Amino acid sequence: MKRFIKRHRYTCILLLFFILIVILGLKVKEVLVPDEGKATYGERLKDISKYPISNEIYEKIDKEFKENDKIKKISHRLQGKILNYYLTLDDKVSVKDAKSLGDKLLTYFDEDLLSYYSVQIYLLKEDESLNNFPMIGLKDPLAKSISWTKERDIVVKENKSGENEE
Repeated sequence: MKRFIKRHRYTCILLLFFILIVILGLKVKEVLVPDEGKATYGERLKDISKYPISNEIYEKIDKEFKENDKIKKISHRLQGKILNYYLTLDDKVSVKDAKSLGDKLLTYFDEDLLSYYSVQIYLLKEDESLNNFPMIGLKDPLAKSISWTKERDIVVKENKSGENEE
C-alpha cells in the first residue's frame, strides 16, 4: 500500500482534495438552502383545518351577488390563507357603490374566518375607457375594515381626430 501511495502520490492528493471540495460544497449548499424539502407555505398553514370555509358560504355569496343588477360576473379563488374575489361590475356602478359591495361581501364570513384569512376583492369593469377601475380592496386578518386602492378620476383621452373620448 505504501508503495502504491508513493507511486501515485499526486493522484492521491488530487483525489483527497476533490473529495474535500465536494463535501465542502454540500455543506455550503445545506447552509444556503436549508429547507429544500418543505412545502411552499411552510408552517403558515398548519392551523388551516381549524378554519374551513364551507361551500355553502361560497354558494350563498354567488347566488345573492348574481341576483344583484350591479354585478355581471363573480368568481373566487382560495390560495393558502388568501381568499380572492373577482367582481365584474356594470359600467354604470359608482365607486362608492362598488366599495359597498366589498363591505357586503365580508358580512358573509364570521369573525373567526376574517381573523385568519386575508380577503382580496378585485372590482373590475368591462369598459376600458372607465379607467378609474380596476379597484382592489384588501381585508387583512388584523385589520377591522377593507383598505382600498386610491380612488382615481376618469381621465378623458384625445383620439386621433382631436376629439375627446370619455
